[in-house]
Amino acid sequence: MRSFYSIRAFKAAFALAQILPRPVMRKIADTLAWWGLRHSPELEKITRENLAIATGFTDEKLDALVRENTHCFARMLADYFLCAGYHADRANDLLDSTDGWEHLAAAQSAGRGTILVTAHLGHWELGGLLLALRGLRMTVVTLPEPSDALTRWRGACRQRIGIGTVAVGPGHDFAFVEMLRTLRNSGCLAMLVDRPYHGTGIAVRQFGRMTEYSTAAAMLAHHTGAAVIPAFVIRLPNHRYRAITCPPVPMRTGPLREVLQENTQRIADAFEVRIREHPEQWFNYVPLFQNP
Repeated sequence: MRSFYSIRAFKAAFALAQILPRPVMRKIADTLAWWGLRHSPELEKITRENLAIATGFTDEKLDALVRENTHCFARMLADYFLCAGYHADRANDLLDSTDGWEHLAAAQSAGRGTILVTAHLGHWELGGLLLALRGLRMTVVTLPEPSDALTRWRGACRQRIGIGTVAVGPGHDFAFVEMLRTLRNSGCLAMLVDRPYHGTGIAVRQFGRMTEYSTAAAMLAHHTGAAVIPAFVIRLPNHRYRAITCPPVPMRTGPLREVLQENTQRIADAFEVRIREHPEQWFNYVPLFQNP
């Protein structure tokens, strides 16, 4: 499916999403998911391995979950294109219900900034749109896309509704300073932390195996006192979404070197609960776990 991850493919999908009914886009997404799975044996292998560890499923049950997972991913992308750019208001039409909004409101009122952490679970991009449409001043932390053109395109889509972007990774040496500034101005950062780029993660235990999570959220909370709040947007059987905001993750205080791993582990523990509930929407298509 990486062959679809290009500026040309994104623009084509965006154009289709503006003229085709959503059920038709779902059908197209299902077809592409089927094609991608059949023609990407390495992708299927990685997906099976990750989902087997997360669920304990084997054989036919695991096969069915892998198929469902790739279909859910393709449908998530179809909904992303439906709401991208000037059409962010459509995100409200996809929302079925919310849960836990009071946790975010309380963190915002504390005035120390808020760190929204999420996993590659559900529709994280839709979550950003929904919050921005409610007037939340937010900055998304993201790695650059595979091409500069795609990075600019996606950044412009966010900017149109007031979402800022902080790019991290090689060549972005002052990203952490930008993030600190945002939080110290009582802003809100949103970040995926379950797939760190090289050299920025720390070992945590998840599903009984060792993997790596980004230390960024725990480090930022340590330096600013910002609340760390897990948030997820989960697709429902009616093809709409439920936005879930969890209570803040308690952050242990003390010297950073003594608390960093434990606090990052606490985030991973909060994620594990949600991933177990919705493995069909856990879209991690890279090797994650160390051998036992």
